[in-house]
Amino acid sequence: MTLELLLEYIVYGAIIVVSVLILWLIKRKTKLPTHLELKRRIVDFRTELSDFIESERGEGRATYDFFKRTSKCIYAADKLVYVITLMAEKERDGNLDKISVIMETARNALSGYKFKMRGKEDLSGFETALEQTDRALAALEQILERDKDLNRKQR
Repeated sequence: MTLELLLEYIVYGAIIVVSVLILWLIKRKTKLPTHLELKRRIVDFRTELSDFIESERGEGRATYDFFKRTSKCIYAADKLVYVITLMAEKERDGNLDKISVIMETARNALSGYKFKMRGKEDLSGFETALEQTDRALAALEQILERDKDLNRKQR
């Protein structure tokens, strides 16, 4: 009787520990980035775009590789738009909403390649996406400056 009760408590304890661990992992995975982390992600996306443009102008890869890399860029842009929109809603920040719209414009510039409306010879959509990404970075710099000013005033 006592052994069965002890075994039950051990099983219940293990279930609670595993549940808490799963909840902690879910919270960690769905946590929105800070403004600095967002800047790093946008800079990574910009680097990916500029590398793509340089490599396509230089050697021009196979059509399959072109569309594979294009899909990867579109996915990264989609993910950025989603995260920035969530941040704008959570923080109720119009400046972040502006960045979200800018990044959506960049994604839309790339979407013509996914549906083969543009060929791999025409890289103007990638150049437009790169310009829009630069605009988003400039707007994010203003937010970072605002954050620094707020931190100074709070001290």
